[in-house]
Amino acid sequence: MTKRIIIGSRGSDLALWQAHFFQDLLTSHNVESEIKIITTKGDRIQHLSFDKIEGKGFFTKEIEAALINAEIDIAIHSHKDLETSQPPGLVIGGVSYRENPSEYLLIRKECRDKTLPLGFKSGAVVGTSSARRKSQVLELRPDISLKDIRGNVPTRIQKLRDGEFDAIMLAAAGVIRLELDLSDLIVCELDPRMFIPAAAQGVLAYQCRESDEETKELLSQLNHPDVAECIRIERTILSKFGGGCHIPIGVYAQNVDGQFHVRASFGKEWEQFGKRSRIKAQTGFEVLNKFEELKSQALPKNALITKTLDDSSFLRRACQAHGIALEESPMIQIEPIPFTLKDTYDWVFFSSKNGVESYFLNSETASHTNVKYAAYGEATARSLSRYVELISYTGALSQPTEIAMDFAKVAEGSKVLFPTSDISLGSIPSALPPEMATILPVYKTVSKPELLDQSFDAYIFTSPSNVRGFFENNGLPDSNSKLISIGESTSNELTSLGYVSEMADFAHDAELFALVCS
Repeated sequence: MTKRIIIGSRGSDLALWQAHFFQDLLTSHNVESEIKIITTKGDRIQHLSFDKIEGKGFFTKEIEAALINAEIDIAIHSHKDLETSQPPGLVIGGVSYRENPSEYLLIRKECRDKTLPLGFKSGAVVGTSSARRKSQVLELRPDISLKDIRGNVPTRIQKLRDGEFDAIMLAAAGVIRLELDLSDLIVCELDPRMFIPAAAQGVLAYQCRESDEETKELLSQLNHPDVAECIRIERTILSKFGGGCHIPIGVYAQNVDGQFHVRASFGKEWEQFGKRSRIKAQTGFEVLNKFEELKSQALPKNALITKTLDDSSFLRRACQAHGIALEESPMIQIEPIPFTLKDTYDWVFFSSKNGVESYFLNSETASHTNVKYAAYGEATARSLSRYVELISYTGALSQPTEIAMDFAKVAEGSKVLFPTSDISLGSIPSALPPEMATILPVYKTVSKPELLDQSFDAYIFTSPSNVRGFFENNGLPDSNSKLISIGESTSNELTSLGYVSEMADFAHDAELFALVCS
């Protein structure tokens, strides 16, 4: 390319990082460039939340106008800020790699409470101006107060430090790219499968004129096609709702071993409890067809889960909000097993709330000092937080074997105690070197089969023993009922009985509700 490229960008710290990142890409391709800063409507209006600013594209319109008028050659955008349809004459010529798509929850240290969902204190003041974030954070924590926050990333963080908020929410990508020092704050990375990000979050869009063939050819060389395919799915789903910042829609697509895993959270108003969906398909076309079917599909009238939920349960409140009668009926009961610790350990790793509570009932554990604690999943970690100050590892991956491999790197050469049930399959300890893991049964599961007097549209099975307890006295009278399983061992138990289930990829009520809705 012979001409000098003019790059259009907003003037915020993050926008300029993005523009300089792209400029470095051009330099690596021996293309000269300069950056032109353009002020947008979103930059000028700082006193309103995004859902109160009229129109769409309030961070992009002025930049796109400059591109159409040939004042610039390429516009660099946070892809999530762009409307789902391009203005006449403009195209997305390429997209960047995808930075971490998660949300960061930043909490002032004095406002921390690890025993509660999301890890901040009761009644906290949380800062966000995004309808999507407002909706999802209220679904998880209805006790909080929401307060709009505007300004660039460093400005928002300073407002948190100044005490205007107890916690704020930001896209992880922006914080990572700016390499900000957050050592004085608690930083919680939220699983994007649970707290669903904006479509195309973490991706940069390279926009140019449709008629500029030379620039389009250049951008095609900088494009990341795998990223482009995932965000095409996300933005197409967003477009089906007339998407933008005014409505609470999150969409997240992953390509997992050649299969698309797509999760969405959506509603009409952020004050209302939204619906969720999870779709798995081989092609983007198949994903979009399934999503179209789900939009018009009626929700189940009722559902059964084989456990008693906590008072703060997301699933209980979600079902209630959408008129789904949820029956909570455990098919087992838990009885602690007395035990004596015969050795000392470097780590204690818990895989369930029952394991935590049964372990700490024993007075011996009070003298268990100089030990690190680990938990499988957020719910187990919250239970463990009631007993210990620091949790050094929380496993958030889908499968126990994946967590075992990850944990083995963290605790290499250590002795690890696994408090479990008497019939635990020991999926995590069995995947570790034998000299590393010791299994200690601290509770037993006793069958307590309930005879149910009705059938359900959806059944959520929480463990293999609950599956066995259910089928001691019950069958499935309706072959169209949806079966949902938590964990691979529960899924395998159902398979052994001839039933096919949808398996939750991670242990969280949000995933279960997505499967109920799907």
